[in-house]
Amino acid sequence: MNDRSLDAPADAAAVRWAYRLVLGREPENEEAVRAHVARGTTLAQLREAFLGSHEFRVKVRGVAPPPPTGLEPPLAIDRADEGALRDRLFRHIAKSWSHYGNTEPHWSVLTFDQYRNERLHENLDAFNASGQVTVNRFLATLVRNGIMFPANAHCIELGCGVGRLTRWLAPHARAVTALDVSPGHLALAKEHVGKYASNVEFRQLRSLEDLDALPPAEVFFTFLVLQHNPPPVIESILDRIFARLTPGAIAYFHLPTYIPGYRFSIDAYLCEREDELGMEMHALPRRDVFRIAERHGVETLEVLNEATKELMLADYFLMRKR
Repeated sequence: MNDRSLDAPADAAAVRWAYRLVLGREPENEEAVRAHVARGTTLAQLREAFLGSHEFRVKVRGVAPPPPTGLEPPLAIDRADEGALRDRLFRHIAKSWSHYGNTEPHWSVLTFDQYRNERLHENLDAFNASGQVTVNRFLATLVRNGIMFPANAHCIELGCGVGRLTRWLAPHARAVTALDVSPGHLALAKEHVGKYASNVEFRQLRSLEDLDALPPAEVFFTFLVLQHNPPPVIESILDRIFARLTPGAIAYFHLPTYIPGYRFSIDAYLCEREDELGMEMHALPRRDVFRIAERHGVETLEVLNEATKELMLADYFLMRKR
C-alpha cells in the first residue's frame, strides 16, 4: 500500500479491521463505526487515531506516546456563521445530555464504571470528593500566575452537571451561577450542593442566547464540558461568555485543541448524528480560542497542556479580561 492509497477515506470495513488488528476486539457498536466514517477519516488518519488511543496504550504498557512533531496537519473544521445553524447544533447536544441526566447522570460526568447507577451508592463519596482536586488545581494556577481569586466575585460555571465541582467552587465566590442543559443533572446538583452552600443559583441553559442574559461576572469556570460540543457551539459559548466578563475578570477552562484525524463537517454531522443520542468528543484549535479572546480584550496568562496517553492535545487555559 503506497502513501497515495492512505489518503483514501476509511469505509466501515476498514474501521472494523482497525478495531480487530489494533485493539484486538470488535467495535463496541455500529454507532462507533459510523462516527469514524462520518468524519471523513482517511486510512492514514484512522491508523494514527487507533495507534494513539488510550486503549491501545494500555494494551502495550511501557510504550510512550510520541510527542507532537510540529508537522501535524491542520484540522478541517466547518464554520457555522448562521445563528440558526448553531442553535440546531446546540439543541442536539442538549437533547443528548438531557438523556444522560435521566439515565446515567454521574457516569456521564466521570465515565468510570464505578459511577454507573448500579455501583454508585458505594462510590458516591469518592465521586463527590474528586471535585476538590479540580478546584484546587484552578486555585493553584491562580497562585502560580501571581493573581488571587477576585474578591466578592460572581462566578459563572458552565456545565455544572450534578454539582461535583460546584460544591467546592462556591465557598470562594460571593455568588455562583451554575448552568447546565440537562434538567436531570440540575435537579441532582441542587440537592447535593444545597447541603453545603446557599450562594448558588442553578439555571437551565435552553439556548445559546440565554448566555447573553447572564449578570456580569468576575470569574468563568468550566471543566470537561466544552469538549462535548461541536466547534461552532464552543465558539459561540466562549464569545458570549467573554462578553459577560467584567474588566479584570478571569476565565479558567479546559478544552481539547488537537485530536489526530478529527474533522468536523456540518453536513455530515447533521446527517449522521442529529438523531443519535450519545457522548461526543470535539476540539477547537488554539488559534480560534485566541481569536475569540482577542475580540473581547481577553489576554492569555497561561496555557497548560494536559499530559495524556493519547495523541490528543488538551489544554487548561487561564485568561484575564483587560
